[in-house]
Amino acid sequence: MDLDPAPTVLPAVPQPTRGLDDLYDIGRLADRLGVEHATIRVWLSRKVPWLPPPDGRLNGGAVWRATTLEGIEQRRTPGRPGPKRHITEPTA
Repeated sequence: MDLDPAPTVLPAVPQPTRGLDDLYDIGRLADRLGVEHATIRVWLSRKVPWLPPPDGRLNGGAVWRATTLEGIEQRRTPGRPGPKRHITEPTA
């Protein structure tokens, strides 16, 4: 009686480490840039040119891939992202 040989077990192929560690939500991005969460939301609503649009949404919130945000610290312009308000001096 011939028995089938034992099945060959292949070694596990390492998968690239991606997944949730590859995603940045508003909180994680704010921590990375050293700003408040609300600041990121304001920048998104104003569509500041150096902040890329989110790659998607997760549970209703914006998320970016890590590759999308590469170099974000260098692209970020210092100060307020919007146009400067024109302040007039009150006349005496």
